[in-house]
Amino acid sequence: MISQQKIVSPLTGGEAVYQKEMRETEYRGEKFVYEHHNIRDLETNLEFTNTEIDEGNVQRVYVQYRAKHGIPSPKELTETRKFYGLSAAKMSEILGLGTNQYRLYEEGQMPSEAIGKMLRSIQTPAVFLGYVEGCKNQMSEEEYSKVCQKIQKHLILDLKKSNNISWFRELFSPRVIGKVAL
Repeated sequence: MISQQKIVSPLTGGEAVYQKEMRETEYRGEKFVYEHHNIRDLETNLEFTNTEIDEGNVQRVYVQYRAKHGIPSPKELTETRKFYGLSAAKMSEILGLGTNQYRLYEEGQMPSEAIGKMLRSIQTPAVFLGYVEGCKNQMSEEEYSKVCQKIQKHLILDLKKSNNISWFRELFSPRVIGKVAL
């Protein structure tokens, strides 16, 4: 079923309809059904889109792909980075990505499924600590200490919220003790 709204045609200045219809597309070897938007000029019967409509169509597919594969949204990625108090460039460095890659993911570029799972995993402070430890030699002592303190703070807050003993064990594991001041 096609939903239509009458508008002025950007092609001819005559009548046109803004259409929404369900379509199927393939993205990264998988099929997705999404609400496709376009404009149909009633004088020429041509269907077309513009950049804004195309971006919306792509985003509707991306939302499904992210949900299916557990890939964080751009908003979640920005929140994660801010949660740890880091710049996008520093997040890229810690995660072993290209210099601007984390920023590009925050802006909507779709990561691979494997990178998406890694980006989801770092939302857990104990997991992110492992990445920070892995690139300790690429950070100043002050920077390293600041990030570790931020992670520790969030580990303690999570422990208080969940009463989950696994957080307690992680917080006081030999790997963590000596890395952050209690």
